[in-house]
Amino acid sequence: MLTKKLAEEIVHQTMLRLRHNINVISPSGVILASGDKMRVEKIHEGALYVAQTKKTLIINEENIELYPNTKPGINMPIMYQDEVVGVIGITGESDDMLDIANLVQLTTEIMTHQAIVESKSEWQRKNNDYIFEALVHGSKLDAALNERIQKLPFSLLAPFQVILVSLNETSYAENTIPFFFEDLFYKQPILAGHSQLQEYYILLSNYGEQSCRPIIKALRKQKQKLPSLHIGVGPVVQHLSQLPYSYQGARTALEFATIQNELTFFEDVELFSLFKPRESDEVQAFQHRILKNLDAKQLDTLQSFFDCNLQLKLCAQQLNIHRHTLTYRLNKIREITGYDPTYFEDAVILKMACTLQKLQTIKAI
Repeated sequence: MLTKKLAEEIVHQTMLRLRHNINVISPSGVILASGDKMRVEKIHEGALYVAQTKKTLIINEENIELYPNTKPGINMPIMYQDEVVGVIGITGESDDMLDIANLVQLTTEIMTHQAIVESKSEWQRKNNDYIFEALVHGSKLDAALNERIQKLPFSLLAPFQVILVSLNETSYAENTIPFFFEDLFYKQPILAGHSQLQEYYILLSNYGEQSCRPIIKALRKQKQKLPSLHIGVGPVVQHLSQLPYSYQGARTALEFATIQNELTFFEDVELFSLFKPRESDEVQAFQHRILKNLDAKQLDTLQSFFDCNLQLKLCAQQLNIHRHTLTYRLNKIREITGYDPTYFEDAVILKMACTLQKLQTIKAI
């Protein structure tokens, strides 16, 4: 855990402030770094004792014969989570160093702790990126990928949602985004990281529509500080296998967010993602989401309403029902789907969903 590079940095930083030689030694007794270059990679018998006992050892003229190839000085354990990860040694007469020894030990442990934490954080970031890229590009959930997922600090639970963030800004602004994510998503079941050049990803896990709102609110607030920040929110999905759909939806939304210069939800531009083969995931998901809860009578009413060019009287006559009955059915459709057939923009979405369903029915026949 204590690398040669870190050991050299500890020796360098400590000796800038002391007039004594410093040795940093591995738990196995090998001197990793020293102000005396001739001692590097040699065995320090005193450090072996410290590593085994977790106790400070003062070597002087009285006991130096017990520790071959050593010099007078103080040797102290470098602790991390109650384990010895190394030994710090200060060469010189112990009477001259007792006052500073504890401070040197504390400083060394702080530097070691920080380096280890940063190393773990870097590994975790790379692991997050690997998992995200694999999932959103439809990689098979094999043993290797599952093993990486198991090492996350939380479980990946449905529902899921992908958000993409792009930033056309200076390097200073770019550096603020990771820290913003770290504060915003602290101890939450969220993967976040750097996806592409000037683009970042957020994968929400176990997030419903209501619980997602604080995240969206925080992103909107951040956009006020960074006007060139563009945010595309993908659709919510229920399975890891559907993450490519949420990812592509977020990418479509991000494209329109860049044009419109505002946070964009996929549902608001979903219509534009349908200019693809009808067998695509986007087309299938769109049609299912819009029409899944409508029964045959409601679908027939909706199609007739469109065939009559949204004319209530003509549609009621064609269906041979009272106009009030037709209005009741249309209101019921609005309650179920969230789209009002009498409102132009909503009618376009409903019409396209109906048309796609009809085309699929014809193709199946």
